Amino acid sequence: MALVVSSFCLQTVTERTTKAKHIQFVSGVYLLTYWLAALLWDLIYFSIICCFILVSGVFIYCRVDAFFVNYHFLDTMMIFLLYGWSVVPLMYLGSLLFSSSPIAYIKLTLFNYFSTVFSVVFHIMEKKKLQTFLGNALMMLPNYNFAMSISKFFDDYMMKKLCTTHKQFQSIYVNCNKIFTENSVYSFGEHGIAKFLISLAALGLIFLLLLFCLESTFWSLKNFFFHKIVFAVYKIFRKRKKVSNIPLDTTQRKFSVRPEHIKLLIHISIYFKCPVVMAVRNVSLLVQKYECFGLLGLNGAGKTTIFKMLTGEETLTSGVVLIKDNNITENIRKVRSRIGYCPQVDTMLNHMTGRELLIMYARLWGVPEPDISMYVEAFLHSMHIEDHADKLVHTYSGGNKRKLNTAIALMGKSSVIFLDEPSTGMDPVARHRLWDTVTWICKTGKTIIITSHSMEECEVICTRLAIMVQGKFKCLGSPQHLKHKFGNIYNLTAKIKIDNNEDKQKEFKDFIATTFPGNILNQDHQGIIGYYIPSKGICWGKVFHIMEEAKALFNLVDYSISQITLEQIFLTFANIDKMGNDQEIKLL
Repeated sequence: MALVVSSFCLQTVTERTTKAKHIQFVSGVYLLTYWLAALLWDLIYFSIICCFILVSGVFIYCRVDAFFVNYHFLDTMMIFLLYGWSVVPLMYLGSLLFSSSPIAYIKLTLFNYFSTVFSVVFHIMEKKKLQTFLGNALMMLPNYNFAMSISKFFDDYMMKKLCTTHKQFQSIYVNCNKIFTENSVYSFGEHGIAKFLISLAALGLIFLLLLFCLESTFWSLKNFFFHKIVFAVYKIFRKRKKVSNIPLDTTQRKFSVRPEHIKLLIHISIYFKCPVVMAVRNVSLLVQKYECFGLLGLNGAGKTTIFKMLTGEETLTSGVVLIKDNNITENIRKVRSRIGYCPQVDTMLNHMTGRELLIMYARLWGVPEPDISMYVEAFLHSMHIEDHADKLVHTYSGGNKRKLNTAIALMGKSSVIFLDEPSTGMDPVARHRLWDTVTWICKTGKTIIITSHSMEECEVICTRLAIMVQGKFKCLGSPQHLKHKFGNIYNLTAKIKIDNNEDKQKEFKDFIATTFPGNILNQDHQGIIGYYIPSKGICWGKVFHIMEEAKALFNLVDYSISQITLEQIFLTFANIDKMGNDQEIKLL
C-alpha cells in the first residue's frame, strides 16, 4: 500500500518542476479547481486499486474472508476510502518538499512504510502509559489510523467467529456474550474503530485546508518575507559593513557595541557570506498595445527573471508592476488571467498529445466548445505542427516542443504575452511562421514581450527593444534608433583587381589610413579588403564620394558601405558586462 499511495506525489511534483502547473494557473485555472480535480481523480484511481487488492490479493490469494462475508466488503472499502481521503492530501503536502519526482516517490514510500511498521510495533508494546501517549500522538498519521482500523476490524470478526463456532473457546473466553451486545466494532471503546475513522476523515479535511492555505497565501508570505525580513536584514548588514571600514581608533572612539549586538552581526555576516545578487535592478518600462517589445542580453542578464516576476513566479523586492491597471503584488489571480506565458523550459504534459494539450488550454481559456476544433487547428497550422498533432508530446523534438509551448502562450484571451526565447530549436520555416503569427497577434491589439538570441528575429518583429547588462537596461528604442545612436562605425568592403602589381593594394591601404583615422582592418584576402571606419563627423554622402574617387585611383572592382548591425551593438554591450559598468560605450 505504501507503493500505491506514494505514487500520488509523482504528477504533482512533475507539474510543479516543469512549470506546467504555473502555466495552468496563468491560463485561468483556480487553485481550488486544480487540487480538487487532482484529488477526485486520485481517489477514483485509489478505489480501483483497493478493489483489485482486496479481491485478488486478500480474498483469492490469501483466502481471508473477514473482509467479505456479511457485507463486510462495503465496510472494508469505507475504511480504505477514508484512508485515501486522508493520505492523498498528505502526499500532496509532502510533494511540496521535493523538486524531483523519483526522489519524492522513494522518500515518501519509506515514510509510509516505516510509519505503518511503527504502528504495528507500537500496538504490541506492553507498557500501558507509553502506549496511550504514543497512540494519541500517532493518530495524526493516516497510516497509523488505517492500520489500527484494519487490525481491530479483523480482530473483532475473528473473536465473534470463534465465540460462535467453537464451544471450547466460549468456555475459556468469558466475554463472548459482551462481544455481541456491548463491544461493537464501530464503538469508541477499546476494541472499536470509530475514533480511527473519525480521525481519518478529520485529517483529510485538515490536510486539504493546510494545502489550500499554503498555496493561496504563499505569494503573500513570500512577498512579506522578502520585503520585510530578508532585505531589511541585508540592509543592516550593508550598513554594518560600511561602518567596519572606518579606522579602528575611530570606531573605538565613537561606538559602543553591546555583546548581544556583536553576536547578531556575526550571524548576519554568516548568513550573507555569499553576497545577495539582484538579478534585476531599477528597470522602468511602459509597453503599449499593438507593440512587440524585445529583451536582449547575455545569459544571466536578468531577462528570464523579469518574466518570472511579471507572471507571479518570483516576488518583487521593490517597485510596482501594473498589467491593465492591476497590481501584480495585490491581485495576482486577476493579473494571471490577462497574460500568456511561454517559459524558457518546456512545460508540456508528456502523457498527452499536442492536440489534446491545445484543446485542454482552449477550454481553460473559455473558448466556446463548438469553436475549439477550428481554434486549435488554426494554431497547429500557424506553428507548422499539424503532422505531429496526434503524437504524444514526449516523442516531440526540441523544436516541436517549443512550437507547442508558443502556441499555448499565444492562444486565449490574454492582453499581454510573454515569450521567453520561443524560436530556440525551430527550423527556418517554423521560425518565419512564428514571426508572421506574432506580428498578426500584435495587430489584434495585444502586447508581446519577447526575449531572443536572434538579432534577425528582433529586427523583424520588435517595434522596440532593450539591451540588458547585469540586470539593468543599457539602451532602449527601436532597432533603427539604436543603430543610429550607437552605430558609430561603417562597414567598408572593397574588392581590388588582382594582378602582379601589389603596389595598388598597399596604396589603397595607405589611402584608407590617411582618409579615415581610427580605422580597423577586419579582412584582407584574395583582393577583398574590409574595414571598420568611424562614422563620427562623416556622412554617408561623403563616404561614397571618397570611395568613388578611390575606385578610379586604385582599380577597385566594387565596394560596399553598410551600417553597423544590431548584433555588433549587442556584442558591444556584452563586452561591457565583462569589463565593468564604467567602460565607455564604443565599438572601436
